[in-house]
Amino acid sequence: MLDYELEEWLRSQKAPGCPECPKLTWQHRVQYAVSYAINDYFTLDPAVRLHTPIQVLLNRRWPRNKDDFPDPLHYWKVYNDIVGQLIRISEPEIYEHPIALYEKWDTQVAKLDLHLSVIFQTVWQRSKDQKPWITVQKFLVEDHPELVKAFTHMTNVFWNSAFGGPPDQIEIFALLDDRKYTITKEKLDFKQSLDYVYLLAETAGERPFFASQA
Repeated sequence: MLDYELEEWLRSQKAPGCPECPKLTWQHRVQYAVSYAINDYFTLDPAVRLHTPIQVLLNRRWPRNKDDFPDPLHYWKVYNDIVGQLIRISEPEIYEHPIALYEKWDTQVAKLDLHLSVIFQTVWQRSKDQKPWITVQKFLVEDHPELVKAFTHMTNVFWNSAFGGPPDQIEIFALLDDRKYTITKEKLDFKQSLDYVYLLAETAGERPFFASQA
């Protein structure tokens, strides 16, 4: 089951690749630029980051065509808001290295008899009370409660299946809404997440989302 295809289905409520699905929107193009900016920034050594504002990296892939946006004013508002959010989020991590950066991880979910693939944008390992503390982060251009719920449950199912327990914390940023969701492991219920992922696959139609099946 592929997380990014499920996310696209949740946005459009149509199967991936369907003729009726909308073409690339300004949100898609901004998400693309944001994803690469975060990846490029945290790939750099901390000493280089000090002299490389994340805005410079965002500009490399920022959409040039203003016609994709409702109007030029909206184009510049989105740009300025995204820049401000990325600076605010990235500055506290300027000296840190994530343990995973835009990596696709796979696991077999025995309880659901399926193969689950998830792209993790950033995964951090810190120390809390002298113990490793894992934080999984996701960056959305706009707030989307169903995507927040889906990513939370898929991450919980993935982590339990691959590592035997939940991550310590999930952080989801909705950049244009200036919103951050923080879900700690105490709030994660494995059975509830299994039920959600199962029903999501059933509702969406299993076949288009299976990478492979046991």
